[in-house]
Amino acid sequence: MAVLFNTFIQNTKHMKFLILITAFIAGLGYNARACELCGCSASSQYLGILPEFYKQFIGVQYQYTSFTAKQPSLMDPSDNESAYEFNSTYQVWGRYYIGNKVQLFGFLPYHMNTGADGGTAIKTNGIGDASVLGNIVVFRRDADTAVWKQTLLAGGGVKLPTGKYTGVTTLDEQGLPNVQAGTGSWDFIVNANYTIRYQKVGLNADASYTMTTANKVDYKYGNRLNTGLLAFYWWQKNNVSLLPQAGVRYEYTLHDYDNYEHKWLNESSGGNIVFATAGVQAYIKRYGAKVMYSIPVSQHYANGDVTVQPRLETSLFFLF
Repeated sequence: MAVLFNTFIQNTKHMKFLILITAFIAGLGYNARACELCGCSASSQYLGILPEFYKQFIGVQYQYTSFTAKQPSLMDPSDNESAYEFNSTYQVWGRYYIGNKVQLFGFLPYHMNTGADGGTAIKTNGIGDASVLGNIVVFRRDADTAVWKQTLLAGGGVKLPTGKYTGVTTLDEQGLPNVQAGTGSWDFIVNANYTIRYQKVGLNADASYTMTTANKVDYKYGNRLNTGLLAFYWWQKNNVSLLPQAGVRYEYTLHDYDNYEHKWLNESSGGNIVFATAGVQAYIKRYGAKVMYSIPVSQHYANGDVTVQPRLETSLFFLF
């Protein structure tokens, strides 16, 4: 660990360069808004295009999301009140290899959520729900002589209830997202990730499905499907590599249950969305950076009462 730390310190000039790149591109989309409809507490993990220069890596991700919504007024059901939510998530994540076939991924988010419901301000900060994934390398062909380079990962994991959950809120009861740090439930994930590349052009397809359970107050968030398809181009010169990429993401969320034991379905929850997404990954020796910007092109959530805005993601990571 001391060797890794010294290497990190000695190469800070490279890291500073990557931070400047990330900050500049992120600044272009500073006013962007996005949303996960079940709130940050019920978001899904996905892997995307993974770095393969080294087996292990550790990094920090930042995601900015938001939504706007309309809902019946508590004083006058015939009138609608507006609600909105802004979510900033900072997440530590990484990969560790066991042998040549097993990859372990860990995610630990910290949420900073603000919003308003009918003019009442809402704000919560705190550690979110941690996730652990274990993937097996089902198939790999990446030799220098291979015309087509391919990698297929498959596996699953668990989301732990490490984030604070305070029980059902007014937003929950009305089928809208909440600003809590966690869901209060143990959830289980299955996922797959496939990358194929011919010379400098490639495709990445990934999918994850989260099976939720009821929490201590018997509230159950809907199961979630998260899929994506990205086309990318690999440009490399000396120690610098760039991967511009673009594609689509599709997310589908089933209805929540206000009381899972009695099967009280929340008809105002659930929905689906299609994002058009574009971004770039950059590598300089052992350091990497990534920026992704996603725009909703089709959506229907909470019977159309919730509107998702564009989403911004950035990340920095160190490979070893």
